[in-house]
Amino acid sequence: MARKSRAPQRSEVVPPSDGREPPEASEHQTGPEGPPRDVRRFFWIGLAVVALLGQHLGLAERSLLTENPTVDEVVHMPAGLTYWDQHTFRLYHHNPPLVKMVAALPVWLAGPVLAPLYQRKSWSERDPSQANFAHDFAYVNADRYFELFDLARMVMPLFSIIGGLVVFAWSCRLYGAGGGLLSLALWVFCPNILAHGRLVTSDVGSTAFGAGATYLFWRYLRDPRWGRASLAGVALGLAQLTKFSMLLLYLVWPFLWLIRLVVAPAVETWSLRIGRGVVHGAWVVALSILTIDAGYMFEGVGRPLGSFEFASGSLTKPPPGGLRTAPPTRNQLYAWIWPFAQNRFRGTFLENLPAPLPEHYLLGFDEQKIEADGIPLRFIQAWNALNAGDRSGALALAGSSDRSVAGYSVYLNGVLRGSGWWYYYLAALAYKVPEGSCLLLLTSIALLFVARRSRESWVDEITLWTVPTAILLAMSVLTDINLGLRYILAVFPYLYIQAGKLVPFVESLAGRSRSFGRTGLIACVGLTALSSFAIHPDYLAYFNHVSGGPDRMPARLIDSNLDWGQDLVGLRRWCRENIPDEPIGLAYFGQINPGIFTLRGDGFDWFLPPIRPGHVDRMDPASPARLLGPARELKPGWFAVSASLVYGLGWRLYDPTPFLNEAWSPSWNAKDDPFGYFRLFEPVERIGHSILIYKLTAGDVARAAQLLKP
Repeated sequence: MARKSRAPQRSEVVPPSDGREPPEASEHQTGPEGPPRDVRRFFWIGLAVVALLGQHLGLAERSLLTENPTVDEVVHMPAGLTYWDQHTFRLYHHNPPLVKMVAALPVWLAGPVLAPLYQRKSWSERDPSQANFAHDFAYVNADRYFELFDLARMVMPLFSIIGGLVVFAWSCRLYGAGGGLLSLALWVFCPNILAHGRLVTSDVGSTAFGAGATYLFWRYLRDPRWGRASLAGVALGLAQLTKFSMLLLYLVWPFLWLIRLVVAPAVETWSLRIGRGVVHGAWVVALSILTIDAGYMFEGVGRPLGSFEFASGSLTKPPPGGLRTAPPTRNQLYAWIWPFAQNRFRGTFLENLPAPLPEHYLLGFDEQKIEADGIPLRFIQAWNALNAGDRSGALALAGSSDRSVAGYSVYLNGVLRGSGWWYYYLAALAYKVPEGSCLLLLTSIALLFVARRSRESWVDEITLWTVPTAILLAMSVLTDINLGLRYILAVFPYLYIQAGKLVPFVESLAGRSRSFGRTGLIACVGLTALSSFAIHPDYLAYFNHVSGGPDRMPARLIDSNLDWGQDLVGLRRWCRENIPDEPIGLAYFGQINPGIFTLRGDGFDWFLPPIRPGHVDRMDPASPARLLGPARELKPGWFAVSASLVYGLGWRLYDPTPFLNEAWSPSWNAKDDPFGYFRLFEPVERIGHSILIYKLTAGDVARAAQLLKP
């Protein structure tokens, strides 16, 4: 009787010594009866992938319908509409356009009101204001504002689906189908991916496209061909169209190529490999630039480098004499910097060089770089001196050696301050990654030091660890932006991929050890899934139990980690059901005027709570709008305060004036812990973990009196 052949399993295939892709397993091996064995196997694997991604999509779509747009979404989507409608990227070039355009397309097709907006200053001025444009958009589309955003948000999970496919494909190639499914399950049930995968922001889009591009480049490195280099180049360009942080790939990819060149075995000569790598590398870069240009519809490509008005330290230098007549601008950021800095290419041989990149890509990078570096305090002080008529003092201040900067207020573990912590993002990972995932990730790291592996395998492991290491180092050391886990969301695909190695390791064990290992893997994935189901639909507010959960006081983290303005509609629903005839004091961390409910025919009786004296300014003192302003004294009653404001964050606040068209944008600039007195009280309810509800008594009012004294 003939012996039946056995199809080799993926985990048993050893790559050839030249580092090329291993041959595919035969698709024609048959079992005792029925269809080919590999066909049945692929069917069940495919079904599992579809089921996991379907579960992820269902959780994301259902949860997004319960919340309103967050702080950044309010601005992103209307800007994306102008890209389709006006064919220019001048509004909010702070981020590349791809994600905004994908989100805005179904909204644009739904026909929102846009024509009146192009007649307003928020669009027509030299430096259009994305925030004011977004508020104008909300005002003229109030009757279906939330519904339009639902359309935009419903397409966003497509990016996390793409990310899940990348995670599965990469892990599957390294660790077999079992490893791929484990990695995919960690991605699918990750509360942080579910949180940001629903939002009209660039974080998950850049995470997915960045990992996808690097996966294609990894496959190119294993088998260098022109076709694979071309795919990697286009993918690299698409990643750049999602977020400026993806520029890091231009530094990481040459390092990965060098590691493979030195470490991985090969039969070809060094000169051949280096020459091919240089030529292919130039092709990859050229294709990526062409893709970026096409993504911006070639707007402003070829504009002379010296003609730009840059402001970041990387792209500017002191002007001759230390001071110049700056172009007029209503953007306060540029007003502070431009008199004391000018385009560093101006006056050099590069001044007339045509820029190979779109103008709004370069201007957006410049603006983003200012945010990452912070605004030099010496420029702000010099600008104040210049406005006071002290030219010599302004020159002295601008040229001082003081390199301190003004940036965002940042918060960690009950402490709010003006500069960050080097360990902030490590702490954020410890607080916001589910316990089950943490156990698997830590075990996979330990496995690196105990399992024997080939040189080729070590190159693959280095590839998976290089990108997350570079991201963590860049965000922790090179910037002072400690605002949220979303800034390092791009580390998750690589962490979850390398966790897949646990499956072949467990399967290599024997007897009870294998059974125990399988049980452990299933238990950890189940624990992660349970964490996701338990916090549903409030994924932004997820914290693991070890950290104290989302309702810990004081909160571990705030801002986009907990409270990003997502629960205003939830608050309105709670008020309708619980206190329909009572006013409520509202201090809201978000970019939606609570008066929008009144415009929609749902009268909302709210007022601004008292703000600590000296901790609030009028946003535009010259505005003729008649404002009610914050309440002058604290009285017993109901209050709703966003967690970020409870813990001291300053913010722009809306006025409850009935003259909505005169005070639709934020009217008050609250700063320096304006509502800190609410920390004296215990909330009686929480809306989505992000808005705290208080019922203050006369005794509570008396307790807070000292903090509200002038």
